[in-house]
Formats: sequence, structure tokens, C-alpha cells
Amino acid sequence: MYEGGYRGAAANGNGAPNFFPQQLLGLNNYSNQSQSFQHKFMPHNTNLPPHQQQNQHPPLGNNSSYPGQNKVASINVDDPSTMYWQHQVLLCQISRAENIPHFYARQFALNSRKTKNPYAEVKSVTLIDATKTIVTALEEREEQQRATQAAQTPSALMRNKKTEVEDDEEQRMMARTRGKQLWCHLDLSGQGLSSLLPRLFQYDFLESLYLNNNKLTSIPPIIGKLRGLRVLDLSHNRITEIPPELGMCFNLRYLYLFDNYIKKLPYEFRNLIELLFLGIEGNPIELNIANLILERGTKALIGQFRDMEPSYPEPKPRQWLLLEDDGEVIDPVANPEKYAEDHLNKERSDSFTLMSYNILCQHYATPKMYKYTPTWALDWNYRKLLLKEEIMRYNTDVICLQEVETQTFYEFWTQIMNEAGFQGYFFSKTRSKTMSELELKKVDGCATFIRRSKFALVLKQHLEYNTVCMGLDRYKKTKDLFNRFMNKDHVALITQLEHLESKEKILVVNTHLHWDPAFNDVKALQVGILLEELQNIIRKSSGGSDDYKNIAMIICGDFNSTKLSAVYQLFSTGVVHKHEDIEGRDYGRFTDDGFVHNFKLKSAYDHIASTFPFSNYTPTFTNEIDYVWYSTNTLKVKGLLGKADQEYFEHHIGIPNAHFPSDHIPLVTKFQIRSKASASGTKKPEFKPDLKAGSSRKT
Repeated sequence: MYEGGYRGAAANGNGAPNFFPQQLLGLNNYSNQSQSFQHKFMPHNTNLPPHQQQNQHPPLGNNSSYPGQNKVASINVDDPSTMYWQHQVLLCQISRAENIPHFYARQFALNSRKTKNPYAEVKSVTLIDATKTIVTALEEREEQQRATQAAQTPSALMRNKKTEVEDDEEQRMMARTRGKQLWCHLDLSGQGLSSLLPRLFQYDFLESLYLNNNKLTSIPPIIGKLRGLRVLDLSHNRITEIPPELGMCFNLRYLYLFDNYIKKLPYEFRNLIELLFLGIEGNPIELNIANLILERGTKALIGQFRDMEPSYPEPKPRQWLLLEDDGEVIDPVANPEKYAEDHLNKERSDSFTLMSYNILCQHYATPKMYKYTPTWALDWNYRKLLLKEEIMRYNTDVICLQEVETQTFYEFWTQIMNEAGFQGYFFSKTRSKTMSELELKKVDGCATFIRRSKFALVLKQHLEYNTVCMGLDRYKKTKDLFNRFMNKDHVALITQLEHLESKEKILVVNTHLHWDPAFNDVKALQVGILLEELQNIIRKSSGGSDDYKNIAMIICGDFNSTKLSAVYQLFSTGVVHKHEDIEGRDYGRFTDDGFVHNFKLKSAYDHIASTFPFSNYTPTFTNEIDYVWYSTNTLKVKGLLGKADQEYFEHHIGIPNAHFPSDHIPLVTKFQIRSKASASGTKKPEFKPDLKAGSSRKT
């Protein structure tokens, strides 16, 4: 075990690596593979005894061998002269030279000492250093090629949408342990190990694991728990098969399998979306795999696995769960008759169903963002049909969608939903106001559909959070407001509906908050503004009354906030003041006195919180961030759509994929209207449009 890690190759005064030729970078063709070439460019560890130095560099050839290892044969590929295969051969030879116990730990300690001594000789190169130099050169060339291609999506359309900051991932992974974990690399090379204890795989903080030069014949499936691994060296063992679970280690950058007995690679390698180099030389591997690597490299191999037709089973349908009046889940196995009764009486006069679903706008669903998704499954023409099928299958009375593209709403969803008996309402994000006619069609927003046989529209309004702040004097114009809040253009779509059978009025709010966790204060302010404006709307409509207990209200959407957030606390408790999300920020009275509202709200899915692990599922983030908030005085939850198939997701690192069209899953809730909420004698508010709040598009 050792602290720290490898941070790149040694450099000369100009910052360039000083021990790699152009050939290694793949910039020129190799003229030969002579001993002189090998002697000149293979790393020489001058710190070893002379008898070990002479064994460091076995000759290149089809039957290379070295002390303590079985004889291995090079793969008989179609064209061994390609750049990618030359990388394979060269890195394999470097790996074979690193055949002393604990090589990586020794080398790291040695280089650390040399770094402190400016007069020491140049640091020795390792397999990792060599690989990084090769990969860097390849990435620079790819970047140059990409720079010549025109962007398909205007940059303005991508504003405020999450992007993967790969450069910061190492810091993010180290921050997981809050500084408590002081080492994250483990070198067990050259120890004669023939098996591995399960305890090893409890170290889920590991970033590098070196098991090369041992006697391992297999790797246990539990290795899939090491999802933080970036480097894994299994070279020079006796491994015959790679477990499919290794595919769950999606952070792997470098995977070395040199000189084993591996014939096939598991289909689950499709999940290794960050893999930059896969070392396979010295294995009896299938030629189609080897030839693909020599022609197009490691990334192309992973891409081919990813784009293959899925061989895994479809997920099990999500379980519909009924709730008692006290909120307890009714066991479907012990009470099948209640579920049968619910199905027969689904059109009760005092109940309705609602869906909230972030459907992932096609302009955000890019191959760079969703590397793990098959290209054909990421295509909008595929996803929109899957979305249509899913939404129609659940057949709810109210459908609240987020990330709906403007053009898609009018040309796709409106026609489909109209034929199914729904009326649709839509409002796009604020940025559309400053765009051309062509560009604004690609801006996303919130869409709400209501079943015409169940509801009638009473009023429709919208809130543009930044516009509301600037237009009203009660919101203090602080530096944080201008620098952090005003450039976020999220909206809320408000519809007040009349339930035709019960004649009850229900306020339905559909919204989508900012995504970035670095701006949790912005989300809290967005919600604070939303709740305050809702209170003002209700107060005006009820003749100045501050009694909110008779208001039937649902606020749903993608809040991009976990249960530890200020947003969740504000909704669930009615107040948030001292919270780390808003600490040190200045939003006037919101931060001076705290955020406060007078509604009695609860998250519908809190009823099954212990068994509902996520609503958003990606490799780097899995959590519940979508909510359906409802007024507990006027509504009660009678049914919920349960969690997604847990066994299925144990083999997938993220969605969308072939079976899930979005990176979110829909929330579906059955509500029952509480009997005569106005029994207290308070006049129920008659809602009228507030023209200051704006209006939105309607079809």
C-alpha cells in the first residue's frame, strides 16, 4: 500500500516527455522492430542489480518469454504494423520488463525521492507513464480532427445543461472520503498469489490495483464493487476468463491483460466508457477483437460492444403499489383482492392519476454526454417512440413533462395526446425570447397534458424565475442575484384544473430547476420565489385570505435536489434558514430571515422512501431528485408506481438505454380528493388569471 499516485511522465525543461520517440506517439510509421529500437526506447531501471537489469528487456518476437513466466505468443493479427498495434506491442514489452515484486510501489517511492532531489537522474518510466503519453498524443490528434467539424447544436441551446467535467473527476473521487482516506493505490504485483480474498474488494476507494505477475487463474465477480478503479493491471497471470462484473468498473482508464489465456471479452465491457487503453497482447484472444483494436483502437472496441443488440433480458415491470389511508403500503401478495378492486374502480369520482417525467431533451442527449448509451438507443427517433409507449402505458389523467423541445411539443406530442383525449399546455425556457425563429424551436420547456374527460382548465399562468425577480421590488437586487441567479432561465407552468366529477379545483405546478450542485442556493431561491408567488396568486384569488389549508395543490417536476438539500427542507418543513446550501449567500430577506411558506406539503414518494432508491440513474449520479409534492389537507396518496427493477440495474451503469428512453424514470401517483375540504366554512378561492405572472402557449 502506498500513498499518492502517478501524475504523468517526467518532462524536460520545455515540459515535453524526454524518453518517448515519435514512433511511440504514433506520429511516424515504424521502420522495424529491431533490438536497437527496443534498446533505445524501452525504459531502463538503472536502480536494479546488474543481473536483474539484463532480464528487463526480452526480445520482441512471436515467442517472448521472461523469468518466472510461461512462454507466451503474440497474437497473429492481420496487420501488425498499424499504429494501434505497435502501441500494444511496445507497452506489452514494457510490462514484461516490470517483473519484480511490488514494482509500482518501488518505482513510485523512488521517483518521489528523485523529485525532492533536483540533481537526481531522470525518473524512470513506467507502464502507466508510457500509456498516458501515448493516449495524450492520440487525444490531441482526435481533438484536432473534431475542431474541423462544425457543431451540430448551437451553444446557446446547451446553456445551463449539465456537462461531464472529466478533468475534475479525480478530485471528485478523492473528495468522496472527505480527506479521511490517505491512500488509494494498492500494489500486489509479483507476490505469487493464486487467489484473492473477498476482503480486498471492500476497498471501494481504490483507484489503482496492481495484480500483475502472479499465478491467478480467475478474478472473482465481486471486483465489480471497485467502481472507483482507474487502473487495473492483471498482466502475466494464468487468467482464462474475465468476469462480466468487471464491466461495472466504468471509471477504468487503463486495463492491462497482457500475457494471460483469455479468449473472449464479456459483452459487459460496453460499460467501460472511460477506457483509454486495453492491453491484450499475449492472449489467445478472438481475432475479430484484436483486429478491431489494431485498426481503430480501444475506444472503437468499447463502442462496438456498446452498440451491439442487447443480449440481456428486459427489466421487470414496475410494481403498482396501493396505500392505506394512513399511508402504509398494501402488500400485493397478501391482498390481491384490493388490487383487483382498484383496477375495477380506477375511474372513481374522487380520484385521479398524475405522472411527472423528465423525458431528456434530444439536444442534451449527445454521445459525449451519454457515452454508455448505444448510439441507436440515443437517437431521438428511437427514444420518442419508447417515450410514447411508456407514457401511454401508464395512462394517467395528468401528465407533466420536463425537457420537452418546443418544436417536438407542437409537431409530435400535441397530435399524439390530442388523439388520446388530452389537452396540452406548454411554456419554454426564457432564452427563447432572444433567439431566432429557427433556434427557439429547439429550446426546451415544461409541458402539461390533462385528460379532457376528467378535467377542465380554469386558468393557466407561468413563472419565469429570473424575470419575476427583476420585475418586482420585493426581491432585493444583490450581487449574488445578478451573478448567480439571473443567468438561469428556468420556468414553472401553472394550471388550475377543475375535476369534472367532484367539481374540486386543483392547482398543478410543473417545473424544472437548475441542475448544478454548485448552485444549490439558486435552486433554493427558485423554489422560494415559486412558493411565494403561489401564495400571492391564491391570496388575490381568495379576496386577501391567508388560509391555504383548503387549497388542493400539486407541485411536481425535476428539482435536481436530494433530500439533504435546502429545496427539500423548504418544501417539507415550510422553512429553511441556516443551511449549507445558502450559507454565505445574499438574497436579501430570503437569506436574512430565511425562506418560509404556509402550505402543508409532502412528497408523495416519501410513503415508499425506504424502497425507492432513485429517479435519476447515471454512472456519476444516482439519486432521487424528482418529486411530486401535494397538499396534505386536501389530497391523499392512494397509489404509487414502485421502483425500477433492481436486478436489472445491477448490470447497467446508467440510462437511457435500449429499454429506458431517459436518464430519469417517471413518477406516477394516484390521488384521492379529501371529502369537502371546505367544511371549515372558509370560502374556497375562485382563481382568476394574474396577468403580471404572464401567460403561456396553449394548443
